[in-house]
Amino acid sequence: MDQRMLAKKTSVISERLDQLEQMLQSIVSSVNNGINQLGNQVGGVTEVLDAVVQTLGVETIQKIMGENRVAKAEAQSAAEKAALNELLTKGDVKAVEKITEKSVVVGRETDKDGAVRMPGRAQVAFQRIDPNFQASFLGQGPGFLLDLPNGGKFEVQEVYEVVEKKDEPAPEALPVAETATTDQASP
Repeated sequence: MDQRMLAKKTSVISERLDQLEQMLQSIVSSVNNGINQLGNQVGGVTEVLDAVVQTLGVETIQKIMGENRVAKAEAQSAAEKAALNELLTKGDVKAVEKITEKSVVVGRETDKDGAVRMPGRAQVAFQRIDPNFQASFLGQGPGFLLDLPNGGKFEVQEVYEVVEKKDEPAPEALPVAETATTDQASP
């Protein structure tokens, strides 16, 4: 390659690098502006929330938030139950006596004082049960009580499995609760 071609390619590469540097500076500037705007919005929301808390009181706010959480949990539980009932009606799932790795477990959790934890019903696929608890559940059926690390208990109330039908696609996955973590102390 002769010197003129090399100089021309170097010039083109240099120009492209300059363009990239300018674009990068523009992107960084835009991101910084966006972050500043978000910071201002968060500051404004914080100011409003502080005023609301001062007006209503911390206890009232905590009570309302607790009620909202319970309502959301109950709505999710009701939706899960309705979906399960629909699959039962269609014959896509059936009640079984023992928990296997393919089961959907329905139960309830109580605290150390025996009070039922909201929403009062938990529906979870076996695979989503905390691995630390899975071995305890295998082979168990309705009525099984599992002692939890937090002093509470989990009671199995119902066990279901998907009915495998030949020459048909598997039914849609059952809606189930998210995976419990060990810090939540529930199965």
